[in-house]
Amino acid sequence: MITMQMDAAAANTETLRNETDTLKDRLARLTQANIAIADNADTEGALQEVVTSA
Repeated sequence: MITMQMDAAAANTETLRNETDTLKDRLARLTQANIAIADNADTEGALQEVVTSA
């Protein structure tokens, strides 16, 4: 019984790590997009660049 609980906890931990990594990656891409838009006076061009890189 304890072994099953430990296996379930390990699987849950791995799932949470994967979700965290996915969210970190998404946040990094959103941050890059925000910087690209803020640094570019040509809003249309910046938005197109963001769409292209998505």
